Amino acid sequence: MSVPLRLSRGQAKARTRNRLLAAAAEVFAEQGFAGASVDEIASRAGHTVGALYSHFTGKDELFLTLFDEHAAHRLDGVEEIASQWEEDQTVFVALGEYLAEIADQHTVWSTLEMEFLRYALTRPELLDRLAARWWAPRTAVARLVAPHCAAHDPVAVSTAIIGLFEGLVTQRRVDRAAVPSELFAEALRWLTAGLAHSSGPAAANTPQPPRPACRETGRKRTRRTS
Repeated sequence: MSVPLRLSRGQAKARTRNRLLAAAAEVFAEQGFAGASVDEIASRAGHTVGALYSHFTGKDELFLTLFDEHAAHRLDGVEEIASQWEEDQTVFVALGEYLAEIADQHTVWSTLEMEFLRYALTRPELLDRLAARWWAPRTAVARLVAPHCAAHDPVAVSTAIIGLFEGLVTQRRVDRAAVPSELFAEALRWLTAGLAHSSGPAAANTPQPPRPACRETGRKRTRRTS
Protein backbone atom coordinates (compact mmCIF):
# COMPACT_ATOMS: atom_id res chain seq x y z
CA MET A 1 0.00 0.00 0.00
CA SER A 2 1.52 3.28 -1.10
CA VAL A 3 1.60 6.23 1.27
CA PRO A 4 0.34 9.49 -0.29
CA LEU A 5 3.02 12.12 -0.63
CA ARG A 6 2.80 14.92 1.89
CA LEU A 7 2.80 18.32 0.26
CA SER A 8 5.03 21.06 1.59
CA ARG A 9 3.39 24.25 2.82
CA GLY A 10 4.37 26.04 -0.37
CA GLN A 11 3.05 23.25 -2.58
CA ALA A 12 -0.24 23.15 -0.69
CA LYS A 13 -0.68 26.92 -1.06
CA ALA A 14 0.09 26.75 -4.77
CA ARG A 15 -2.43 23.94 -5.27
CA THR A 16 -5.13 25.86 -3.41
CA ARG A 17 -4.41 28.99 -5.43
CA ASN A 18 -4.57 27.08 -8.72
CA ARG A 19 -7.85 25.44 -7.74
CA LEU A 20 -9.35 28.82 -6.87
CA LEU A 21 -8.26 30.29 -10.20
CA ALA A 22 -9.65 27.33 -12.13
CA ALA A 23 -12.94 27.60 -10.26
CA ALA A 24 -13.08 31.36 -10.84
CA ALA A 25 -12.56 30.85 -14.58
CA GLU A 26 -15.47 28.38 -14.66
CA VAL A 27 -17.84 30.53 -12.61
CA PHE A 28 -17.00 33.72 -14.52
CA ALA A 29 -17.61 31.91 -17.82
CA GLU A 30 -20.95 30.53 -16.63
CA GLN A 31 -22.33 33.50 -14.69
CA GLY A 32 -20.38 36.53 -15.88
CA PHE A 33 -18.26 38.75 -13.65
CA ALA A 34 -21.20 40.51 -12.00
CA GLY A 35 -23.13 37.29 -11.42
CA ALA A 36 -20.22 35.39 -9.91
CA SER A 37 -19.79 35.29 -6.14
CA VAL A 38 -16.79 34.47 -3.97
CA ASP A 39 -18.96 31.91 -2.16
CA GLU A 40 -19.65 30.01 -5.38
CA ILE A 41 -16.01 30.22 -6.49
CA ALA A 42 -14.73 28.92 -3.15
CA SER A 43 -17.32 26.14 -3.08
CA ARG A 44 -16.49 25.10 -6.65
CA ALA A 45 -12.80 24.93 -5.71
CA GLY A 46 -13.56 22.82 -2.64
CA HIS A 47 -12.34 25.47 -0.19
CA THR A 48 -13.80 27.96 2.24
CA VAL A 49 -14.32 31.65 1.54
CA GLY A 50 -11.65 32.30 4.16
CA ALA A 51 -9.17 30.27 2.12
CA LEU A 52 -10.06 32.34 -0.94
CA TYR A 53 -9.41 35.60 0.90
CA SER A 54 -6.09 34.30 2.18
CA HIS A 55 -4.90 34.11 -1.44
CA PHE A 56 -6.86 36.89 -3.16
CA THR A 57 -8.46 40.15 -2.05
CA GLY A 58 -11.67 39.26 -3.87
CA LYS A 59 -13.26 38.92 -7.30
CA ASP A 60 -11.30 41.82 -8.75
CA GLU A 61 -7.92 40.25 -8.04
CA LEU A 62 -9.09 36.84 -9.22
CA PHE A 63 -10.16 38.32 -12.54
CA LEU A 64 -7.00 40.39 -12.97
CA THR A 65 -4.85 37.32 -12.30
CA LEU A 66 -6.76 35.39 -14.96
CA PHE A 67 -6.37 38.41 -17.25
CA ASP A 68 -2.58 38.20 -16.82
CA GLU A 69 -2.60 34.50 -17.69
CA HIS A 70 -4.67 35.00 -20.85
CA ALA A 71 -2.54 37.95 -21.97
CA ALA A 72 0.68 35.99 -21.43
CA HIS A 73 -0.66 33.02 -23.40
CA ARG A 74 -1.67 35.20 -26.35
CA LEU A 75 1.62 37.05 -26.32
CA ASP A 76 3.60 33.79 -26.31
CA GLY A 77 1.92 32.84 -29.57
CA VAL A 78 2.57 36.22 -31.15
CA GLU A 79 6.23 36.22 -30.06
CA GLU A 80 6.78 32.73 -31.45
CA ILE A 81 5.46 33.77 -34.85
CA ALA A 82 7.12 37.20 -34.87
CA SER A 83 10.51 35.61 -34.14
CA GLN A 84 10.33 34.22 -37.70
CA TRP A 85 9.94 37.70 -39.23
CA GLU A 86 11.56 37.62 -42.69
CA GLU A 87 12.05 40.11 -45.48
CA ASP A 88 9.32 38.46 -47.56
CA GLN A 89 6.84 39.20 -44.73
CA THR A 90 5.33 35.69 -44.83
CA VAL A 91 5.09 36.07 -41.07
CA PHE A 92 2.03 38.27 -41.65
CA VAL A 93 0.08 35.29 -42.99
CA ALA A 94 0.86 33.26 -39.87
CA LEU A 95 -0.01 36.20 -37.63
CA GLY A 96 -3.27 36.71 -39.48
CA GLU A 97 -4.26 33.09 -39.00
CA TYR A 98 -3.33 33.21 -35.32
CA LEU A 99 -5.31 36.39 -34.68
CA ALA A 100 -8.32 34.95 -36.52
CA GLU A 101 -8.07 31.86 -34.31
CA ILE A 102 -8.14 34.06 -31.20
CA ALA A 103 -11.17 35.91 -32.56
CA ASP A 104 -13.04 32.66 -33.19
CA GLN A 105 -12.11 30.66 -30.10
CA HIS A 106 -11.86 33.16 -27.25
CA THR A 107 -15.31 34.71 -27.41
CA VAL A 108 -16.30 33.92 -23.81
CA TRP A 109 -13.19 35.46 -22.32
CA SER A 110 -13.42 38.53 -24.56
CA THR A 111 -17.00 39.07 -23.41
CA LEU A 112 -15.81 38.90 -19.81
CA GLU A 113 -13.06 41.43 -20.55
CA MET A 114 -15.62 43.89 -21.92
CA GLU A 115 -17.85 43.39 -18.89
CA PHE A 116 -14.92 43.95 -16.53
CA LEU A 117 -13.90 47.09 -18.43
CA ARG A 118 -17.37 48.58 -17.96
CA TYR A 119 -17.13 47.72 -14.27
CA ALA A 120 -13.64 49.27 -13.96
CA LEU A 121 -14.64 52.50 -15.72
CA THR A 122 -16.61 53.52 -12.63
CA ARG A 123 -13.77 52.65 -10.24
CA PRO A 124 -10.70 54.86 -10.85
CA GLU A 125 -8.29 52.83 -8.70
CA LEU A 126 -9.27 49.60 -10.45
CA LEU A 127 -8.99 51.30 -13.83
CA ASP A 128 -5.39 52.24 -13.01
CA ARG A 129 -4.62 48.60 -12.21
CA LEU A 130 -6.18 47.48 -15.48
CA ALA A 131 -4.26 50.14 -17.42
CA ALA A 132 -1.00 48.89 -15.90
CA ARG A 133 -1.80 45.40 -17.16
CA TRP A 134 -2.59 46.68 -20.65
CA TRP A 135 0.86 48.25 -20.69
CA ALA A 136 2.60 44.85 -20.48
CA PRO A 137 1.45 43.50 -23.89
CA ARG A 138 1.89 46.97 -25.38
CA THR A 139 5.58 47.11 -24.48
CA ALA A 140 6.09 43.47 -25.47
CA VAL A 141 4.69 44.09 -28.95
CA ALA A 142 6.75 47.30 -29.12
CA ARG A 143 9.93 45.28 -28.62
CA LEU A 144 8.91 42.98 -31.47
CA VAL A 145 8.19 45.77 -33.95
CA ALA A 146 11.00 48.14 -32.91
CA PRO A 147 13.48 46.84 -35.56
CA HIS A 148 10.87 47.51 -38.26
CA CYS A 149 9.63 50.93 -37.14
CA ALA A 150 12.29 53.12 -38.75
CA ALA A 151 12.09 56.48 -36.95
CA HIS A 152 8.70 55.85 -35.36
CA ASP A 153 7.98 55.33 -31.69
CA PRO A 154 7.55 51.54 -31.30
CA VAL A 155 5.14 52.00 -28.40
CA ALA A 156 2.85 54.14 -30.56
CA VAL A 157 3.09 51.59 -33.37
CA SER A 158 2.32 48.80 -30.91
CA THR A 159 -0.73 50.66 -29.62
CA ALA A 160 -1.99 51.10 -33.18
CA ILE A 161 -1.46 47.41 -34.00
CA ILE A 162 -3.32 46.26 -30.88
CA GLY A 163 -6.17 48.68 -31.56
CA LEU A 164 -6.37 47.51 -35.17
CA PHE A 165 -6.46 43.88 -34.06
CA GLU A 166 -9.18 44.46 -31.47
CA GLY A 167 -11.34 46.33 -33.96
CA LEU A 168 -11.01 43.62 -36.61
CA VAL A 169 -11.73 40.92 -34.01
CA THR A 170 -15.00 42.63 -33.07
CA GLN A 171 -16.03 42.92 -36.72
CA ARG A 172 -15.11 39.29 -37.44
CA ARG A 173 -17.26 38.06 -34.58
CA VAL A 174 -20.24 39.91 -36.02
CA ASP A 175 -19.59 39.06 -39.67
CA ARG A 176 -16.85 36.48 -40.23
CA ALA A 177 -17.17 36.62 -44.02
CA ALA A 178 -16.33 40.33 -44.00
CA VAL A 179 -13.10 39.80 -42.04
CA PRO A 180 -11.23 36.74 -43.34
CA SER A 181 -7.90 35.82 -41.78
CA GLU A 182 -6.20 37.27 -44.87
CA LEU A 183 -7.45 40.72 -43.90
CA PHE A 184 -5.44 40.64 -40.67
CA ALA A 185 -2.31 39.94 -42.71
CA GLU A 186 -3.11 42.63 -45.29
CA ALA A 187 -3.78 45.22 -42.58
CA LEU A 188 -0.37 44.53 -41.04
CA ARG A 189 1.27 44.85 -44.46
CA TRP A 190 -0.46 48.19 -45.07
CA LEU A 191 0.66 49.45 -41.68
CA THR A 192 4.30 48.44 -42.09
CA ALA A 193 4.40 49.76 -45.66
CA GLY A 194 3.10 53.09 -44.42
CA LEU A 195 5.73 53.20 -41.69
CA ALA A 196 8.48 52.61 -44.23
CA HIS A 197 7.37 55.60 -46.31
CA SER A 198 6.64 58.14 -43.59
CA SER A 199 8.69 60.04 -41.07
CA GLY A 200 8.07 60.19 -37.35
CA PRO A 201 9.59 61.18 -34.03
CA ALA A 202 12.72 59.39 -32.89
CA ALA A 203 11.98 56.08 -31.21
CA ALA A 204 12.72 55.65 -27.53
CA ASN A 205 15.38 53.05 -26.75
CA THR A 206 13.49 51.44 -23.90
CA PRO A 207 9.81 52.32 -23.63
CA GLN A 208 8.65 52.71 -20.05
CA PRO A 209 5.07 52.74 -18.78
CA PRO A 210 3.87 56.02 -17.32
CA ARG A 211 3.33 56.18 -13.60
CA PRO A 212 -0.38 55.81 -12.79
CA ALA A 213 -1.95 59.19 -12.28
CA CYS A 214 -4.56 59.91 -9.66
CA ARG A 215 -7.94 60.22 -11.32
CA GLU A 216 -10.53 62.79 -10.38
CA THR A 217 -13.52 61.36 -8.60
CA GLY A 218 -15.66 64.44 -8.97
CA ARG A 219 -15.76 65.13 -5.25
CA LYS A 220 -14.92 68.57 -3.97
CA ARG A 221 -12.67 68.95 -0.98
CA THR A 222 -13.88 71.16 1.82
CA ARG A 223 -11.64 72.91 4.30
CA ARG A 224 -12.08 71.71 7.83
CA THR A 225 -12.48 74.37 10.47
CA SER A 226 -11.72 73.91 14.12
